Amino acid sequence: MLSSILAKTAINIIDVSAADSQGMEQHEYMDRARQYSTRLAMLSNNLTHWKKLPLLPSLTNQPHQVLASDPIPFADLQQVSRIAAYAFSALSQIRVDAKEELVVQFGIP
Repeated sequence: MLSSILAKTAINIIDVSAADSQGMEQHEYMDRARQYSTRLAMLSNNLTHWKKLPLLPSLTNQPHQVLASDPIPFADLQQVSRIAAYAFSALSQIRVDAKEELVVQFGIP
């Protein structure tokens, strides 16, 4: 899992310290600028996708009928509470064993 995170990070990193514009030819500079623009456009399209998600649907068009209906049986409430407590207990016992550092310093002079 860490390897896939590092691979994705390596693909998406733009190393500005290696982009020495004085040592690059004009066409290399333009190619990189085009590549970065394309990458930014792809990322911004992904962000707008998340903004266009529909709102949550309404559960009922007549809330007064729901509020006037019979209450939920106490045994059902106890069961839901018990299941929620089990889920909380299970989630609180999840531990991550760090084998190596996830964030490392780059060799920046």
